[in-house]
Amino acid sequence: MNEKIKLLTENRKEVLLFLKGRYLLFHLSNVFFRDLHYGVMAYFEMKRIKCTYIDAELITRNWIESLEQANIFKRIDGGSWMLNYPEFKKPAVKPAVAAKPVAPAAKPAISGAVKPAVVPVPPVAPAATVQTSKS
Repeated sequence: MNEKIKLLTENRKEVLLFLKGRYLLFHLSNVFFRDLHYGVMAYFEMKRIKCTYIDAELITRNWIESLEQANIFKRIDGGSWMLNYPEFKKPAVKPAVAAKPVAPAAKPAISGAVKPAVVPVPPVAPAATVQTSKS
């Protein structure tokens, strides 16, 4: 179990990036124990390292303690922390520049009424009737 905790602490940035891909982790956001626990289990699964549910829970608790000591996690209460990791800051959103109103399009000047061009079609002569003789 100690080698698994060591793996997490030595690869802290990689693990945090992995967790960021699964959960919403941003600088100064809340992080919850169960998210971390399941994230650690998924990380071990990705690395093809077998770990039981209970072992992953204990490993996660120890890893969280090391993150608290490094001031990456600040405890809020028993099962949640604030993430203090400036690398995960959200990009700044600049306010949208107010667009200038567009003037309405000018109507084209038309003199008089314009009728659409229609090509006259000559009338068709009625078809000739054919008489048949009965014998």
